[in-house]
Amino acid sequence: MINRSNHASGAPRASTRSSRRRTPRREETADSIVTALTDVDSKTVVSLDTQVSAGGTNFSQGQRQLIAMARALLRRSAIVVLDEATSSVDFKTDAKIQTTIREEFTDSLLLTIAHRLKTVIDYDRLLVLDKGKLVEFDTPLRLIEKEDGIFRSMCLKSGYFAELEASARAKAERDRGQ
Repeated sequence: MINRSNHASGAPRASTRSSRRRTPRREETADSIVTALTDVDSKTVVSLDTQVSAGGTNFSQGQRQLIAMARALLRRSAIVVLDEATSSVDFKTDAKIQTTIREEFTDSLLLTIAHRLKTVIDYDRLLVLDKGKLVEFDTPLRLIEKEDGIFRSMCLKSGYFAELEASARAKAERDRGQ
């Protein structure tokens, strides 16, 4: 699990009904997610008015992931749990979703379960599990710099170590500048 919060205190802001009003920007973003639904399966025409059957069985797994993301976005959820949120979508759609997460969920506490290291390398804190046990917890940069660390080993094995390290350093620099 990974924890990401842009608040100085690290805690999410309280969510109230008045703060959950839809804004044109969020509706535009939700609409672009709906457009991505059609991109995932071009045989299905999807709009904001499309009915979702029980359990979302009239959509593919990737489409259901996108619908859940749009719902969380429009609700302005204070806490968002993402469990391999982009595992069933192509890399182009994944990139769009990651951009949306970073731009639109800045006031939310994100708990993310991910295997793609690029997905979480710019989060505030990473929690690394091994066989269900907590083995590491720190900022991405501190974890990537830990010589005998499991996270560092994962980054080295990924084939993207330099890119991951650069992203972790950039995140640390941004945090210092705030």
